[in-house]
Amino acid sequence: MTESPSNPAEQRRVRVWFGTHPIADHTSALDQAAQYEEAMRRRFASLRVTNEPVLTATTPGRVR
Repeated sequence: MTESPSNPAEQRRVRVWFGTHPIADHTSALDQAAQYEEAMRRRFASLRVTNEPVLTATTPGRVR
C-alpha cells in the first residue's frame, strides 16, 4: 500500500495495561499492530490490551 495525502496508511497504537499504568506501548501500521496485539494478549493473558487508532494532530486555526 502506498501512502498519499488522500490515503495515508493507518497507524495503530497498542498498549498493555497493568491497572492504570501502560507497561508496553507500540505504534505501527494496521497489520503489524494486529500481530503485536495478538502476541501481547497471549503473553499477558490477565492484563488489558488496547488497540486504538493514532490521532493525527491538526494545525490550530487553519480551516479549509
